[in-house]
Amino acid sequence: MNYAILRTAKLKTMGNIGGSLAHNYRTIETPNTDPNRTPKNEHSVATPETVKQAIQNRLPEKRRADAVLCIEYLITASPEWEGWGTGKETEFFKRSNQWLNDKHGAENIAGMSIHRDISTPQLVAYVVPIDQRGKLNCKAFLGGRVKLSQMQTDFANTVTDLGLTRGKEGSKSRHTSIKAYYHDINNARDFSITAEPPKPEIFESKARYGEKVIAAVIEQIEPTVKAANSILTDYEKARVDKSVAEDSYDTLKKRVEPYLLATQGLNQEDIARVNEVMQLESRKIAVERNKIKKAMEVSK
Repeated sequence: MNYAILRTAKLKTMGNIGGSLAHNYRTIETPNTDPNRTPKNEHSVATPETVKQAIQNRLPEKRRADAVLCIEYLITASPEWEGWGTGKETEFFKRSNQWLNDKHGAENIAGMSIHRDISTPQLVAYVVPIDQRGKLNCKAFLGGRVKLSQMQTDFANTVTDLGLTRGKEGSKSRHTSIKAYYHDINNARDFSITAEPPKPEIFESKARYGEKVIAAVIEQIEPTVKAANSILTDYEKARVDKSVAEDSYDTLKKRVEPYLLATQGLNQEDIARVNEVMQLESRKIAVERNKIKKAMEVSK
């Protein structure tokens, strides 16, 4: 079954909006993207600064301090959909654009983007939630389970003839925001090499010791693969992260081979020195991982 996917995020500050735009326009490092394909992305507005200004221009002077200033929409479809890369993809995004115009009014849409530098194309839109009275009123569009459910149904109905369907109505699956979605898939990718290789036993063969080293490394990566698999039950687009985890699994298995070669014929003291080098490299990986996590926090 191929699904039409619609997610929303409520942006309450200009800082939130700026961080989202930086991610959307790739002005900060963005994991899971192919830089060679980023030029294929499309933006209805040339720069993130212009989108931000358009949002500010639509905001009423009088508003609540905790008001939602902008709704960020993410629209896509199941990765397996046969329409990707065909005329159906063009039609899908055209209808998504029109659906947003009909729902909010073209004057309240500050900018739209189509990303093609990721495994499954997606549309991102920034909408100022102005109601029919001219008031800033996000609740009128996203308030309550009934409205959210009807919104999902309305959108799915506009693309059903393209071979897409709505998720099961009345499902106990919890609606997930864009922020929660990215948080889950990024955490599923989070891993580092921290375990020390086991010490060889007396009279243990090199082949047997090699098996123990491989098992110790693989044990660290299995939770990553399992986490990505569990995410797939809720998020179709997480397939790319499952692939990343599995690739990392295979890569680390291969990385064990040089270790085995390096320790052949060494005594315990020499093996300890090799292990110290591995721990140093592991700490370097941890530092780089923290940099990526901080960049992702800024983009949300």
